[in-house]
Amino acid sequence: MDLRYFELHDLLCDALIALEARDYPRAAAQVQRALAWAEADWLATPASGPGPALRSVLGAEAAADADDDE
Repeated sequence: MDLRYFELHDLLCDALIALEARDYPRAAAQVQRALAWAEADWLATPASGPGPALRSVLGAEAAADADDDE
C-alpha cells in the first residue's frame, strides 16, 4: 500500500478547514504546499526525492508553525 498520498490528502483537508474558518492566507499556503508536493512527487525520480521547491515550502511551513506556537 502506497501511503505517500495520505500526506497530500492531509494537506488538502487542512486547506479546506482553513478555508471554512476564513483563514485565507493559511488556506493558500496549504494549497501551495499541496501543489509543491504533487510537483515534487510526480517530477522527481525515485533517487532524487523531494525537490528544492518542496523543501523550501516545507521549511517555510515549519518556520510559520514555530511562530504560531509562541
